[in-house]
Amino acid sequence: MDLSQAFKNAMFQTRHTRIAGIGNTQGSQRAMNLMVAIRDIQNRTGKDLGATFLSGTVIVNALTELYVLFKYLRPQELKRQKISCFDAWAAIFTQKTTDYELTVTGSIKRKERFRTYIKVPELAAFLREITDYRTAEMINLDVPEKNVRFLSSSPTIEQEEMVGRLLSFANSGNWTDLGLDYPEPKNLDQAKMLIATDVARKMALDMRLLGDKFNDDPANKASRCAAAIYDYYMRSKENKGTQFVFSDLSVYKPNQWNIYSDIKEKLIKLGIPANEIQFIQTAKTEKARKRLIEAMNEGKIRVLFGSTEMLGTGVNAQKRCVAIHHLDAPWVRHEVA
Repeated sequence: MDLSQAFKNAMFQTRHTRIAGIGNTQGSQRAMNLMVAIRDIQNRTGKDLGATFLSGTVIVNALTELYVLFKYLRPQELKRQKISCFDAWAAIFTQKTTDYELTVTGSIKRKERFRTYIKVPELAAFLREITDYRTAEMINLDVPEKNVRFLSSSPTIEQEEMVGRLLSFANSGNWTDLGLDYPEPKNLDQAKMLIATDVARKMALDMRLLGDKFNDDPANKASRCAAAIYDYYMRSKENKGTQFVFSDLSVYKPNQWNIYSDIKEKLIKLGIPANEIQFIQTAKTEKARKRLIEAMNEGKIRVLFGSTEMLGTGVNAQKRCVAIHHLDAPWVRHEVA
């Protein structure tokens, strides 16, 4: 199974519910479905066989993900070692410590986490039993040299005002401090900082994601991105150079305002034909997706928008690529290949 990291949120039991970074112990339905399918195969054979995981990011966020990997692929061996739950595994292979960390408001708070692995040789030997890896050097992968540019600019007036409101909200927890038009979320008390993070991410991308009261500022990220795309478009016009635009927030939805459509409108006004700008979300079938990729490689489509999940992996449309634009920071690493 390719992209196995997408199934890392498997359910597990633990008494360490107050430790930061432990993740969602309830897991996802997608991970549960995979666990049931793999366990059925393993029960038929009576061995830890029947599944192959492929991933470029085996461990994404937390130490708990390594336990989940063993839970998927080595249940019999875990049972033989008398490791019946996450807590038993953590007691053997991880160390819990307390340290001071900065909060989103700039204050300092003590946090307890599983920060390091212990008994590393034993854990490494356990992992090697089920792991094979290949690096780019080992397979002589032809990777072009990249030229990374971070384009920063001063916040707009509306963004500066929202930063102050966010700090007030983070300290007080009062929804009215944000000054937004939509109703207060029902789970505000339990998820105050998650809500603050969501508002901050939307604010950084485009203030219009926070409501109709905010305007299309000429200095916002959408306008600056459109200008950069047009510049690359014109400079690579002779060779029909193509560009990818990534954003995980405000993805394309028909008949609804989104950052993809907004930038496309700006590009059309600059002179790029509408048929040369496409969204990966419009490819509803595998055939349509294949046609879209072929059109990119042929230079018929010059700009392709998409999210990390839909455009970030397994899209072999880079033959004419001259630039990749990231409007927001993805939660996980990805690559166009």
